[in-house]
Parts: sequence; structure tokens; C-alpha cells
Amino acid sequence: MEPLITIETLITKVLDEISQKGFSSIQPFSIGKIEERMAEFAKINDIILGGDELYMSAKQLRHSLRASKEAKDLVVSKEELISFPARRFTMELYYDGECFIYTDGKSKFIVHPNYKMKISREIVKRVNFITASRRIDKMEFNGKRYIKIGTDCNDD
Repeated sequence: MEPLITIETLITKVLDEISQKGFSSIQPFSIGKIEERMAEFAKINDIILGGDELYMSAKQLRHSLRASKEAKDLVVSKEELISFPARRFTMELYYDGECFIYTDGKSKFIVHPNYKMKISREIVKRVNFITASRRIDKMEFNGKRYIKIGTDCNDD
């Protein structure tokens, strides 16, 4: 029986491969169930979710580290990417009309609710991590396009 690999170890492995080779061939993987507040908000607002689990992929992790973000000092640390699956539960959550956005005040993590991707040669739709970046504008989420999702969506 193979030892159980943690999500943190898997993300570390993907990031190490990207750093060494420029890519990783590790298949997209679940980082856990979507949160109840996301599921409730999606249900209330007729947002189609591509399942009940949140996925990450090497392609999207590489996207988070791309040179154009680095040039603008927008790249989040490797540690932030690795800890995201556990930390997301304590972050603020927003919806911008297309994607969900987790933020801890200094970084933001974009999640698409129904992203088309390839897993084991099959095209599927999943709730998927898209990218992460530094937050520059502290007022960013005060705009009309962002809806803050509370810990209890029924508390309106």
C-alpha cells in the first residue's frame, strides 16, 4: 500500500517540478470539498458548480507564477500556494459575477465554478483554482461588482 500523500506535499511536488523543468505532468487533483458558503451562494444564485470538490492543476499553478506577474511583483509565495487548501476556510470569499475570490487581505486566489479541463484524457468541468496574486489595491473588493459571501449565506 502506498503512503498517503498530503495535498501540501502534492502542491510542493508540482511547484518543484515547475521550478526545475518549467512544467509538471501531475494530473489535476482535488484539494478538498468546496465550502458550504460557496455551495449555498451558488445554489441561491443559480451558479453551476462543476462538482463538490475544489481542484488545482499544474497548469494553473504555473499560471500563478508566470513572468508577467513576477515583473509586477504580484507573485504569491510558494508557502501561500501550499497552504491555500487549509487557509481558504478562514479567508474572506467574494463573487465577481464569474469567479469566486478568496482573500486574506494581502493575496487573492481565484476559483472558477465550472472550469473545463482535461483529467486523464477526459474533458470534464470542475470547480478549479485559476490563479493567485498579490492584492495591490486595498479597496479592490469595495466595488459594486464584488459580492461578499458570509460564513452563513442565509444571514441576509
